[in-house]
Amino acid sequence: MLTANHDQRSFQRMALNTKIILANAHTRVEGLCRNISATGALVEVTSGQCQLGEEWQLVMPSADNNVEPLKAIASVLRVDSGSTTDVVAFSLSAVR
Repeated sequence: MLTANHDQRSFQRMALNTKIILANAHTRVEGLCRNISATGALVEVTSGQCQLGEEWQLVMPSADNNVEPLKAIASVLRVDSGSTTDVVAFSLSAVR
């Protein structure tokens, strides 16, 4: 039996507070990655930057020059709008 507080995600999240870059054919957006898992990320960006269903190239720079940045294709699953920032949930694919 599942309790109301049971997390049903397939992968555990790792809490972060790190710079992330989103880019598509039209724009480049910098934000903060709040958490990440094997298949998703929660990112805070300036309000109005991301729309439901959009696809972005996601890049998380490495703190070590000897380690390649994390790169993935990110699809917007949810946007929680705020007055100055939005919290955006992404589904990740083609992670490298």
